[in-house]
Amino acid sequence: MTHNVLYKGEKKDENFILTALVSRRLAYPLALLFCKLGVSADAITVMGGLLWVLSAAAMVLSGWMLVVGHAAGGYWLLGFSLFAVNFGVILDVADGSVARMTNSSSSSGYFLDYVFHLVFHPMYFCSIGMFLYLISGWVGYLIIGVLSICSGWGVSFSSKEHVLCDHIANNRVDLAKFTDDERYQIFVDSPKTKQSVEQKRGFIKLGAALATEILLFPGQYTTFSIVILVDLLLMHYCNVNFILLKIMFLFLAVVTTLRVPFRIRREYHTLRCYDKIKGD
Repeated sequence: MTHNVLYKGEKKDENFILTALVSRRLAYPLALLFCKLGVSADAITVMGGLLWVLSAAAMVLSGWMLVVGHAAGGYWLLGFSLFAVNFGVILDVADGSVARMTNSSSSSGYFLDYVFHLVFHPMYFCSIGMFLYLISGWVGYLIIGVLSICSGWGVSFSSKEHVLCDHIANNRVDLAKFTDDERYQIFVDSPKTKQSVEQKRGFIKLGAALATEILLFPGQYTTFSIVILVDLLLMHYCNVNFILLKIMFLFLAVVTTLRVPFRIRREYHTLRCYDKIKGD
């Protein structure tokens, strides 16, 4: 059976609209190419993750070069940063496809994927804050960027994960007591997050899901890229200095940071429900 047939026949319910409509289609030829070249899924994960890390570093270095007068180099680095973050997103989709096509899915590969997500999200926010601080001189961007390091879902989710892993390792939980939805909610997330794209039909439901993806995940990085490109056009024609990026960064960094206590509260109550079900 060819890799092309395997790719078209792989069964995976897409939870994100942008992944189904854009990322998965762009990842299609890459996944086939990687299979033909014998590139492993783990190697693709590492390549994508390193591109994400480089994109954050390039963002900061770009701001520094623009400040010291190396405009050409600064804009080239900014362009590389935008390319790296978005190509990394495509590789983040392609690695799972290659793993399924080659029957090489593994817990260690999932771990690598998870690590790069946890590292990159706060790193990218911080890099944008540093970029804006460098080009504007306002220290508020830097402070907000640093504070946003803990704004992702990793803090609350990983803390919950540690507790659950400890309970499972010490045989203090009987998974048979939980329904499918209870297991998903306790060990992963709200059952709503696993709704497939097909279940999000309807103008309101589809619009709300798409807006969430564009502003939060998985489309947030691409949204920042589009905002920067529009800013470059405005800079050329209207002589404004990354005004849209400043607004976008302040809005999302503040909103995601303010969400942290609510995320902690949610996971706290999730574990309270878990204790009641397992009988503690």
